[in-house]
Amino acid sequence: MPLESSVFRRVIAERPWLFIVARYVHSYPGLTHEELKEVSGLKAEVVKRGVWWLKKYGVVEERNGKLFISRSYVNVLRSLITRTYVTSGAHILLLDKVIIVFQVKSGKIEYWSMPFEYYEKITEFREITESCDPRRVVEVLKINIRTARKLCLLLRLLRECKSSL
Repeated sequence: MPLESSVFRRVIAERPWLFIVARYVHSYPGLTHEELKEVSGLKAEVVKRGVWWLKKYGVVEERNGKLFISRSYVNVLRSLITRTYVTSGAHILLLDKVIIVFQVKSGKIEYWSMPFEYYEKITEFREITESCDPRRVVEVLKINIRTARKLCLLLRLLRECKSSL
């Protein structure tokens, strides 16, 4: 694994919300901070802080006030984007053995994660995945109700984008 890949994965593991900022910079290269704020729907302070962190790790560079993904990170980010599913309200990223779900709400990035193994186990039970009752998920997987609700939400989001991980 190239050094950039391991660095970026570590950054995202420590600060998952940075993935959304990096994704927007990658998708819309050459934007200013203000333009990035408008396109992403994020608050100015979220954009500013996210860009600061990404510049600190060398993921983003600024040229003449415009933001770009550093050349050494373009392929790394592209490979992660291919493992991302987007619905009307969420981005779902498979990062190693963890699923991270991001949502932009009120200009801020909210996220939560869960082990990929829960998703793998629940998909073995077709009758559960179609209706997804959290109480039934608790019984089958022996997990807490909060995690079961998130797993059901994940399944609903994936159905919305007509995909599976």
